[in-house]
Amino acid sequence: FGFSTIREDHHCVDPVVGSDGITYCKPCKEEHYDKETKVCSQAYLATETSYTEFCDETRQGQQGCDCRNVTAAPVPLANGAIDVSGYIPAHSAYFTRGAIALSWNYDYYGASMALTGSASALCDSPDVVATNSQYFWGAGIYKWMEKMQFGTTGSTAHRQIMKGNFGGTVEVLYGELECPASQWTSLVHVGMVKERIAHVCNAGAVLGVYIEMDQCDVPIDCVECKELKDLYEQCKADGTCAACATWTDFVRSSAPTVAPLRVQPPSWDDWSHYSPSSAAGNRFGRSGRSNQHLGLISACSVLFLVSLLLC
Repeated sequence: FGFSTIREDHHCVDPVVGSDGITYCKPCKEEHYDKETKVCSQAYLATETSYTEFCDETRQGQQGCDCRNVTAAPVPLANGAIDVSGYIPAHSAYFTRGAIALSWNYDYYGASMALTGSASALCDSPDVVATNSQYFWGAGIYKWMEKMQFGTTGSTAHRQIMKGNFGGTVEVLYGELECPASQWTSLVHVGMVKERIAHVCNAGAVLGVYIEMDQCDVPIDCVECKELKDLYEQCKADGTCAACATWTDFVRSSAPTVAPLRVQPPSWDDWSHYSPSSAAGNRFGRSGRSNQHLGLISACSVLFLVSLLLC
C-alpha cells in the first residue's frame, strides 16, 4: 500500500522541502486559516516571536519531551533564494500527526518510550511520525492499546471498546476536548463531535458491529463521555447522522461478544520497506510483549480506527 504524509493542516500550511533536505512548515492560527481552501491569511509568526503550541512546560523530563524555543527559520530553496515568510522546521514541533492523533510533547514522549524504549526517538524527531509508516501506524496503535487516561493510570481505549463502550474510548483519547460532548466552546465543536458519531455509525454498519455510546452495565473500570449519548440521539433525530438511524439493520453481532481475532502479528518489516539505521530505529522493531500486545486488535477496535481515519 502507498503511504501519504499527514500533518495537522493549519499548523503545517504549504510545507516545503528546502535544498538542505529538511521539511519546513508554515504554522497558522486557527482564526486565520480557511479549512475549505486550506489557505492561511496570516502566518502565525507574523505576530509572534516564537511558536509555542503543543508543548506543556509542566510536563517535561520524565513526563514529556522538552519544550523548545521554536522561531522562524530561513528556508534555503533549490534556486538559491531564501524564504523568510514564517516557516519552522517540521521536526521542531509536536503538532498532530499519526494514524490516531498524536500531539503535545507528553504524547510523543509516551509513544516514543512504548515503541522504542527511548524518549529521544520521537522527542528529537517528531516529524518521523508523519514521514515513516512504521511510526505513523505504531503511534496510532500505541494510543489505542496503551495510552491511559491519567498518564500511567486509568483505562485504555481498547479496554473500553471491548466493553462495547464507544463513549469510554472518546473519554480516554479526547476527553479534555470532547467531553461533555454537547457543551464546549462553540456550535462548530458540537458539529465536529456529531461528525465523529456519523463516521462511527457508517463504520459500524459496514463491519456489521454495534456498540453503545455509553455502556456502563459493569461499573468497574467503566468510563463515559458525558452527554455523548444525548448528542447521538439528537443527531439521529435531526438527520445529521442519517446512518445512525439504520445502523442496527446491518448488525451481525454486538460488542463485546465478538471474540478478538488472534493472529500472529506481522513484523515491522512486513509493514514497510523502511530500514532505520539509527539506534532508536533498531529498537523500534523489538520483539516480545509489545508486538504481541499490539497485535491483538478486535473487530470493534477496527471500527473505531476506521472512524478516526475518516474524521
